[in-house]
Amino acid sequence: MAKKEGTLMDLQQLQNFLIVAQEENITHAAEYLHITQPALSRQMQTLEKEFGKQLLIRENKKTTLTKDGVLLRKRANDIVNLVNKTSAEMSEDNSDLAGQILLGVSETDAIKYIGHCAKQLIDQHPKVSLKLLNGDNNSVLRMVNNGLVDIGLYFGEVDQNIFNQIKLPQVNRFGALMPKNHPLADKDVLTSTDLVDEPLILYQGSLDDGTLPEWFQRKTSELNIVATFGMYMSAKKLVESGLGIALIFDDLVDYQNDDLVCLPIEPALETNVNLIWKKYQVFSDSSQALLSLIKDHSIQKNIPSINKNSMTPN
Repeated sequence: MAKKEGTLMDLQQLQNFLIVAQEENITHAAEYLHITQPALSRQMQTLEKEFGKQLLIRENKKTTLTKDGVLLRKRANDIVNLVNKTSAEMSEDNSDLAGQILLGVSETDAIKYIGHCAKQLIDQHPKVSLKLLNGDNNSVLRMVNNGLVDIGLYFGEVDQNIFNQIKLPQVNRFGALMPKNHPLADKDVLTSTDLVDEPLILYQGSLDDGTLPEWFQRKTSELNIVATFGMYMSAKKLVESGLGIALIFDDLVDYQNDDLVCLPIEPALETNVNLIWKKYQVFSDSSQALLSLIKDHSIQKNIPSINKNSMTPN
């Protein structure tokens, strides 16, 4: 979306644009913002003029986004979040560690490792808190890359020209989640031969990087995939509905569940969990302190760290 040279986006206009997108009605958005409807309409027209693009489709009772409007909503949301994050960091009291540490995370048992380190820090500095921003693996990478979080938990390897990473001791190990009354549920272990013709609910990230097709020794198009997911709870609910068998990280499973069973698969399929941050990232004192603790713990446990020459944030 090319913006006309010499114009400046107004943060308030972007925030108001997000409210219009949320309310899907200029009048309702104006009431929410406690400004007049004509004033809000002029702001939206100004944005469209500055970008040289139609952002809104205005109908009698509903306002929807054009394709360019959808893109602006995504970018505006990132900008507003980044401004808020910066404002919070700048207002921290430098006499003692304080403020939020933003961590991008998907569902993984490795969060316990971060929690142990965070507890050690917060016990010493009670004004520090940990704020989790949840998403799938690709969302975590995007949040780290765009500076919306300080650090992120990412499954697999990242581009080491852009990111630093520390390999955590935990691994994500796949298991097959199914109803206990499924014909395969009596087996001790399942192979790709057992599962290949079953209706499958698969983790999108491990399809995209080729991990699951390689394990099945099949092309993605040759698998009977009935659904894909990014978050475990969604997969669990689909299994409960009877849609199919899900390959999920087995350490997320509630083994007290009376209706489902998670069986090991063979050969074992594992994914590394890495703590990642952007190269040349400027950390708040609190975020730097947590990262240093995690690094110290990884060294004590003899966990190999990727980019050993860049153990201090660059």
